[in-house]
Amino acid sequence: MKIAIVGVGNLGSVLAQSLLAHGVSKDDILLVAKNQSQHHAIHERVGCRPVHLQQLSDEDILIVAVKPQDVGEVCDSLRSVLSPGTVVLSVMAGVSCGTLEQRLNHRAIARAMPNLGARVRESATAFFLPESLSAAQVARVEKVIMSCGRGWRVDREDLIDVATAVAGSGPAYICWLAEQMEIVARDNGISPGDAHALVLQTLKGAVSYLEHDGATFADLRARVTSPNGTTAAALAALEKSCAHTIMRDAVRAAIQRSIELGQNS
Repeated sequence: MKIAIVGVGNLGSVLAQSLLAHGVSKDDILLVAKNQSQHHAIHERVGCRPVHLQQLSDEDILIVAVKPQDVGEVCDSLRSVLSPGTVVLSVMAGVSCGTLEQRLNHRAIARAMPNLGARVRESATAFFLPESLSAAQVARVEKVIMSCGRGWRVDREDLIDVATAVAGSGPAYICWLAEQMEIVARDNGISPGDAHALVLQTLKGAVSYLEHDGATFADLRARVTSPNGTTAAALAALEKSCAHTIMRDAVRAAIQRSIELGQNS
C-alpha cells in the first residue's frame, strides 16, 4: 500500500511513525512538506523520504494533514497529481468531504479525526467513509486509522464535528482538570513532583479500572462516593457551581467551532 502524507507537522509525523510501526515499508510512505528546506530534518526525524508534490502518482491513500486555513492552497496544488483510484483521507478539523470533493474535483474522499493518543498508538479516532468507496479502499483507510489506536466509523459526516470536540479536544479538558487537582495538592504541602505523579497515577488507575471492570463512568463515580464522605463533599461543590453545565457548554462550543471551521474552508 502506497501512502502519501501532505503536511508533516505533529499529526502527519505521528501518522507516518504509526504506519511504520505497523509494518508499512518506509519506501511506501511519501512525505510532502510545505518547506522543502526541512526535507533532511524531516527524514531524520520521521524516517521516511520527503518528496516534492509533483512526484506523487498512483498512491493508494493520500492523507491531508495541513492546517484547515491552508486547504485552498493545498487543494490547488494536489488537483493535478491525484489519480482517480487514490483515496484522499483528510485529518483536518472542520473541513468537509464536500468541500474537498469540490476543490479537488475528486470523489474518493474520507475524513478522520485522530487525537493526541496517536503519538503512543492510543488514538480515539472517529472516521467517516462515503458509500462509494470499494471494499479494498475501505480496508486501506481502516488500516491507517487502526495503526495509531482504535477507530469508530460514524454513519454521518456531521458526527465528526462531535468527535472532534469530544475526543480531539478531550485530552485538553482532562489535563485541565488534572492541573487543578495538582495545584491543590501542591498548595497543601505535597511537593510538585509528587503532586504530578499522584494525579497521573490516579488517572492511570481510573482508566485501568474502567477497562478491566467494564464499568461506566457513572458506575465508578458512584463506587468512589461514600455518603457524607470526602468525594461527596467535592461533588456537592461541583454541583453547586453548575460544573456539569459549564463542561457541557464547553464541549458544545468546541462542536460549534468545528462547524465554523468547515463553513470558512
